[in-house]
Amino acid sequence: MTRTIRARVGLVIGAGLLAAMAASVAQAQDASRQPAQSDAEKAQAELDRTPEDCVLLNRVDRNVAANDRQVVFFMKGGKNYLNILDTSCQALKAGDYRFIFQYRAASPKMSRVCDTDGFTVERQTSRIGCALGQFIPITAEEAAALTAKPAAASAASSSGNGQGSGASSGENKN
Repeated sequence: MTRTIRARVGLVIGAGLLAAMAASVAQAQDASRQPAQSDAEKAQAELDRTPEDCVLLNRVDRNVAANDRQVVFFMKGGKNYLNILDTSCQALKAGDYRFIFQYRAASPKMSRVCDTDGFTVERQTSRIGCALGQFIPITAEEAAALTAKPAAASAASSSGNGQGSGASSGENKN
C-alpha cells in the first residue's frame, strides 16, 4: 500500500511540474508573439505630459509653426514642446519660424516666455499679436510630424542653421 501511495504522490508531483512548465512555456510564447515596443512608443509612454507655463528663451533652439494655432518649440538638450495658441493667429502660417516675442524680463540671462505672453510673426505688417498657451511636452517624433520634418533632420538642423533662438528671441516689452 505504501508503494501505491508513493507512486501516486510521485505522479501528482510530476503532473504538477509538467503543468507549471507548460504554463511558463505558454507565457513565453505569448510574450514572443507580442510586437516589441519601438523606441518612439516607449518614449511616448514615458513622457510626462504635464504642461509648463513658461520656457527659458536661452534654452529654445528653434520654433516652427505647425499651423495657425500651434507652434512647436525645439529646446536645446532634446526636449520639445507644443504650444497651442489661445486663439487662431491669422498671420501665422505652417513653417513660419521667425517670431518676435513680447515678454517681461527681469534679467537678459533668465528671460522666459510664458503662457501669458504673445508674439508677432516677423513678416507681419500689422501689430496684432498672437497669444501663447501652455507648453505641452511632446516627443521628437511628434514634433517632426507636426513640422513635417523627419526627427533626424530636426536634430541635424538644430546644430547651427541660423534658425536658432537668436533669430526668434525678439523684443523685450516691460
